[in-house]
Amino acid sequence: MARSLRALDTDGGVVEVTSRTVHGRYLLRPSLEANERVLGVLGRAQRLFPVDIFAFVFLSNHFHLLMRVSSTLRMAEFTGYLKGNLAKELGQLHDWDEKFWGRRYHSASVADSGEAQSKRFLYILSNGCKEGLVDSPLDWPGVSSAPVLYRGDTSLEGTWYDRTAQCRARLRGQRKLFPSVETVHISPLPFLEGLTAEQQRQFLVDAVRRVEAETRERRIEHKQPALGIRGVLDQHPHGKPESFVRSPAPRFHAASFEELQQMKAARELMTAAYRDAAERLRRGDENVRFPAGCFPPPPPFVQTRAPP
Repeated sequence: MARSLRALDTDGGVVEVTSRTVHGRYLLRPSLEANERVLGVLGRAQRLFPVDIFAFVFLSNHFHLLMRVSSTLRMAEFTGYLKGNLAKELGQLHDWDEKFWGRRYHSASVADSGEAQSKRFLYILSNGCKEGLVDSPLDWPGVSSAPVLYRGDTSLEGTWYDRTAQCRARLRGQRKLFPSVETVHISPLPFLEGLTAEQQRQFLVDAVRRVEAETRERRIEHKQPALGIRGVLDQHPHGKPESFVRSPAPRFHAASFEELQQMKAARELMTAAYRDAAERLRRGDENVRFPAGCFPPPPPFVQTRAPP
């Protein structure tokens, strides 16, 4: 199956990035130490590869990030660093030395309209509630932007461990840790940037209340209580859901049919140009130019002969 192209389909560069653990295992399960490490890795990734983060949530087996990136390269650098170091840190914490992530990360462009961005923000906010785990976004015991935004804050701190320095100390016969504080900075959604801090916070409070109301209605309709914080914390990190259904993830998020069609048209043009350039490259054209923002395929294989 061919991989979809990494692309920014809007001028604003707002994307939703998500990734799931292998088999849907609970390798991201919340705990005080796991939360500290997740925030430390996230903060360091943002400092090394600057992006604007608007919202995020790390459930036990997947995460969502709503952010603005300057290019597909920056998105790949940031997400690759984030996923690679989460696998190292949480794999060590949970004694898991096998494959950590199920697939490469999925990215979906979000339309520039405030309605489209608001919908994706609400979707991320509802994670944990819509799965039947907790009754409010504020109850999720793992890493989430909801509580800090609800309080009116704009940053979270975590702990980063310098494993290189730790290894060097171990070679000298020393058992030492080298922790440092990393900060995750949260930016207001683009369509909220012109509002006051109090107006921005009111939007966030209203969003939380809306998710809580929808969750309450869903509980009453299905007559099924939430798993609860204790149930989430009692899950074993190596465990996995009894039923694990993979559904196709959308490539675009739009608030109207017109927005969706514009994004699809832009992607089709880019894909056609990419395929044409790839075909010319296979035919030996070394001066071929790929569309801006693409990752070109590797050069064609060249047969060589062993010396006589």
